[in-house]
Order: sequence, then structure tokens, then C-alpha cells
Amino acid sequence: MSIETLTDTILSKMSEVSKWQRDFLRHLFRLALSFRGKFNFLNMERQGCYNELTYRQNFERSFNWLAFNLELIMAYTLPERIVVFDPSYVSKSGKSTPGVGWYWSGCSGAKKWGLEIGAFSVVDIVNHTALHLVAEQTLPEEAQKSGSMLAYYGDLVLEKAADLKKISDFLVCDAYFSRNPFVEKVRQSDLHLITRLRDGAVMRYPYLGTQKEGRGRNKTFAGRVNVRQLDEQHFTPCAVGNEGEKAFEAKVYVNSWKCWAKVVVVQQYDDKGQIKSAKVFASTLPTLCGADLWLYYQARFQSEFLFRDAKQFTGLEHCQSRSGKALDFHFNTALSAVSIAKALHWLSLPAEQRRAFSMADIKTQYFNELMLDRFFSAYGINPHRAKNNPAYKSLFEFGKIAA
Repeated sequence: MSIETLTDTILSKMSEVSKWQRDFLRHLFRLALSFRGKFNFLNMERQGCYNELTYRQNFERSFNWLAFNLELIMAYTLPERIVVFDPSYVSKSGKSTPGVGWYWSGCSGAKKWGLEIGAFSVVDIVNHTALHLVAEQTLPEEAQKSGSMLAYYGDLVLEKAADLKKISDFLVCDAYFSRNPFVEKVRQSDLHLITRLRDGAVMRYPYLGTQKEGRGRNKTFAGRVNVRQLDEQHFTPCAVGNEGEKAFEAKVYVNSWKCWAKVVVVQQYDDKGQIKSAKVFASTLPTLCGADLWLYYQARFQSEFLFRDAKQFTGLEHCQSRSGKALDFHFNTALSAVSIAKALHWLSLPAEQRRAFSMADIKTQYFNELMLDRFFSAYGINPHRAKNNPAYKSLFEFGKIAA
């Protein structure tokens, strides 16, 4: 299946998309995987088939990215899925772009000047890969209305909860999101949060003994959890890691959440068998299997590869515009192009035939195809006859790492 056929199949289910926008998106996704240099409007004109103004005008048009990517996800992923929410720093100079400011960059380990997007992605647990769902730019004025950044992120989850529930009941986030008001808002959305608790988080065992007779409230708690000295009456082994880590699960009360939760404590050991470190993972669903909880949290990291590939290969940080609408269109185009490439060239293959997914090879292949088509056009060569020549495949795959 070609990228145009896949795009048409999805867009045909979206009645609000006009014919012109459908044709433009068919062209844009192929261009996003073919271009060389920065993915800005000037380079789009140089390597695409429209002029710069046409690209600028179409990037200002609204498009339902969530509905588009939802169709792609449902078609190419297996039922065992999780939704991952993760903000990402995007470099941007100047002071006139909406939303520009100081944001945390995980790669640099510090705050940097630029933009931030809050992206929802979907991880296929069985295939162990992530596809983009939708991204929204973080706007400081909107965060101020919510009261805090955590409340703002929680409002994003509440806003999209109905669509997220179609994909999965589980929302996975890193340790930054293990605090209120984010946890409260996720619980309001009827999604089950999976996250890592911060070191030093207070947890309490449930009291399992005999209650005293007479007046007064029954005893609820039986002491505080020490992650290096687990109570075997409550914690049971649930999984073993690849590096010898041992995971133990229990239902405990998380003070900061003000509710009972399923907790998995993963202990790492040194050469002498002593506990070197202990990490705590938790879910707002107390009945969740501990092994699944740990597996789902580890799978969260697949979303980071979407950001990496979009920044390196599809120009996530290259937008020339200072318009909020154009920025939103650009961010989602760059991330969706990676998902389309993964669906067409990796997920569509039988599992036993898949090699490691390589955006570098896919970009090389599409660029070779673009250049060959230009040669055919410039020299008046019949492309259908030329593509039947055995030499075409060698030129088509020229420069690929895994050719």
C-alpha cells in the first residue's frame, strides 16, 4: 500500500475534510518523508509541487488530527494498548511566537528557551512500539487559568478522555505526574493512571487484624511502608527483571493520592545480594496485576522514540511560522508522518519478517524515489517502463543502511 492510498482510506472516513485538503495532505505526508534539509515553507516549495504561499495558507487550516490518528491506530495496532502523555521541549528562538518561554528539556536536564508540546501517544504492548495520537502546544496563559502546570495537563486529559477511552483504560505518565491535582483529574476522567511514585512517597499498609469491639472507628492502617524492608504479609513477588531486579506487588494506601492503589516495588541488588535501590510504581486501579503495571510503565519509553524520530527526520523543530494554528499543524504533521511510516513499512509486515525500525532508511528510500521521479520527468522517460527495470530497485534502495 502506498502512502497516498493509506491517507485516502483514512480521510474518506472524515466527512469534514474537503477534496482540496485531502489532496494537500496526500502530498504533504509523502513530502515530509522525502525532503532534505529543514522542513520549512521555503524548502517545501523547492522540493514539493506547490508554492510557498500555498503551504503557509494550508498550515493555517484546522484539521482533526486526533480523529485521523485514531483511525490509523485502530487499523494497525493490537488491542492491548496504553495511552502515554508526555510533554516535549521544542527549540524556538525569538520572543514573538505564542507560548514561547522557559521549559524543561529532558535531554539537557535544564530549562531552555523555546516551546513545549503536550503529546498523547499510543503504545502497542505486543508489538512494543508507539504511534502518535495528538499534540497540543503548551500556552502559559492557559496554564495560569488552570492554576498550575499540573492542573493544565490534567485539564488536557479531561478534555480528551472520551476519545482516549476508545483506545485504552490506562494512561501512563512519568514520576512528575504522580502528584495532585493531576492525579485527581485523571481519576475524574475515569482513566486509570500508571506512574512512578517519587522517592520518599508515604504509603501505608491496610490493617488486617481483628478490630476492637465497642465504640470508635475501626483501625484502617497497619504502619508505613519501607521499600527496603517489605512486609511479606502484604507484598508478594510478581516479576523478575532482565538485570536481576525483583518486583513485589501489594495494595496500599498512597497518602498524596488519598486513595488505595496497586503498588509495585522493584528492588535492585548489588554483587553481594544487598538492596542497591528501590523504585515504586503505582496505579489508581488497585486490582491491576503487578507484572502488567511494571510492563506498561516500561513500555512508556517507546513514546520518546516518536519525539526523537520527528526531531531528527521529519522536522518537528523546523516550523518557520509564528502562528499558533500553523505551529499546531506542523507539530502534528511531523509526528504523524513518523506514525504513517511505521505503519506502512514496519507494522504492516509479519512480526517474523521485521527488522529494527529505521526512519533513516525510510527517509533515504523516499528521497531516492523523489529524485528518480524528477529524473524521469526531466528526461522524458516513461516512469512505468523505467520502474519495471531491475536496476530501478538498486537505485531505489541506494544509501539504505539495511538494503
